[in-house]
Amino acid sequence: MSVRRLEAFVSGVLRMGVAVSGTLILSGMALLLWSGDVSCPYGVLSVGWVLWGDPFLQPSHVLFLGFLVLIATPVIRVAASVAAYVMGRDWVYVAITGFVLVVLVSGMFMGLG
Repeated sequence: MSVRRLEAFVSGVLRMGVAVSGTLILSGMALLLWSGDVSCPYGVLSVGWVLWGDPFLQPSHVLFLGFLVLIATPVIRVAASVAAYVMGRDWVYVAITGFVLVVLVSGMFMGLG
């Protein structure tokens, strides 16, 4: 894979993540204005609550999901880079970027505990 194609691929992943996140956040704000529901959860937030909380699709659920996608976008970008380097058979960069991905993901899980 050429450098230009790799940059275009990674750029597209970042744009998509920001667009999805922005759409979710704007949708959550619209739901908030439409419903007037300003409730916010107490305690520890979990991914399960964001995806399948009760009641489903409260404005706070959609807003938190938008922020979750925004936070996950750089991690997805690194994973997309690993995939691009594998397709380009550039094994040195696969190893380096794979290590970065492992550090990012393990750091996220260690922070959740």
